[in-house]
Amino acid sequence: MNIIIKPIDKTTRLWDIIILILRIWLGYQMIHNGRFFYQMFSSEEDRKFFEGWFGNGLHFPFPLFMAFLAKGAEFFGGILVLLGVFTRVGASLIAFTMLVATLAANLGKNFEVDGTITISYCLFAVIFIYWGGGKFAIDSLFEKTKKS
Repeated sequence: MNIIIKPIDKTTRLWDIIILILRIWLGYQMIHNGRFFYQMFSSEEDRKFFEGWFGNGLHFPFPLFMAFLAKGAEFFGGILVLLGVFTRVGASLIAFTMLVATLAANLGKNFEVDGTITISYCLFAVIFIYWGGGKFAIDSLFEKTKKS
């Protein structure tokens, strides 16, 4: 019995469904991870935690500002990717943030746990930077309008 696995043709509905599922998954994960963006506005405890982690742990200048930038990029990038609106912009925010997270926080002893997660998020975001949000994204409506 000879079984040949053929690559997925990127013009098929199956490819569009795969991209949709990946977009929903990545968008949800980033919104969930970035939820601290708005919690930092109201929670002194969260602000102190992130200021200590980004300042003392990661040695970033302006640690609270950097935490707001990182969590904001995750949260708003996740919304854009999930909805498929300005998908490449949202994916760029996610990819850059996850690359910095991997290099600054997760190399070394934590790489096998945290680093594999952040680099995976980065690589998934690169897929959307390259291919866009797919046929089931709101972006695809704008592309159809441009072509007409």
